[in-house]
Amino acid sequence: MSKWFAIFLMAGLGLINAHAANTVYQWVDKDGVTHFSDRPQTGAKELKVDVAPPATNGPLVTPRAPLKKAEKPIKYQVSITSPSHEQTIRDNEGKISISASANPVPLNGMGYKLVLDGVPQGQITNVGYFQLTNIDRGAHTIQVQLVDSSGKKLASSNPITVFLHRANANGAAAGG
Repeated sequence: MSKWFAIFLMAGLGLINAHAANTVYQWVDKDGVTHFSDRPQTGAKELKVDVAPPATNGPLVTPRAPLKKAEKPIKYQVSITSPSHEQTIRDNEGKISISASANPVPLNGMGYKLVLDGVPQGQITNVGYFQLTNIDRGAHTIQVQLVDSSGKKLASSNPITVFLHRANANGAAAGG
């Protein structure tokens, strides 16, 4: 039996006995000290005490509701499905098409945000497809983020690097 259980049991029995006993005995010892007891003593005076009934018939301690398990947040994963890392894209108009997906499927209110060279591009969309135009030639870093309705980032893809090659009709590179 645990120590705390024993303490509560004794306290509970004490309360029950206190409510059950309505007779108290009083006496003064040879040193002039007044004593009270629920058991008769030699030379003790019997005192009648009105004991009020308990306020409720319920438990002495209000039971606590069981703790709920904290719900684990969903761990989303975002990946860029196209283009592939270090892919060379040849497009004279500077177009780059990007596709991304998330696992598990995002809930309503979530969306995809495209980040090109560290700068967010366009609007948040509910599909993981983006079309960029008039992008300068050279190396570019692309990342796609999954965000909630307030724009808070929930997950992001690994960044990939793509190389955009733009050539003009004369064979020389075009663009910036």
